[in-house]
Amino acid sequence: MEIIENNTSEMQVRIKEKIVDFGNNRLPSTIDTLPESTFGCYLLDEEDILLGGITAHCFWNIMHIDFFWVDERLRGQGQGKKLLEAMETIAKREKCKVIHLETFSFEAPKFYEKNGFETFGKIKDVPVAHCDYFFFKKLLD
Repeated sequence: MEIIENNTSEMQVRIKEKIVDFGNNRLPSTIDTLPESTFGCYLLDEEDILLGGITAHCFWNIMHIDFFWVDERLRGQGQGKKLLEAMETIAKREKCKVIHLETFSFEAPKFYEKNGFETFGKIKDVPVAHCDYFFFKKLLD
């Protein structure tokens, strides 16, 4: 046996398939074990210029927000809240029970708290002099 470094997407897919199979064989039948789904909601102006967006993936009744950005000129005007609400609607439609995400202290932890998310973890000094926050929100049926 040997450990090798290999940064190909092929190897990453193979490892993901192995852990997904492992999990699928141990989860109750009530858990959605369909393939991972990806979603995105985007804010465009009249000229189709991107002004904001949120992307996520769902797996095993969990939605993970991957990326979320709103143009700085629009922040504080409710556009981020609308994008987040659109993604929550998708999560409920996809029968997700929880949404979770990660954000840094210089990004938007207060925004997520205002929108009903709870902190479940925090790493100090990551990146240097900041914090890495982990949030979740349980969804009601």
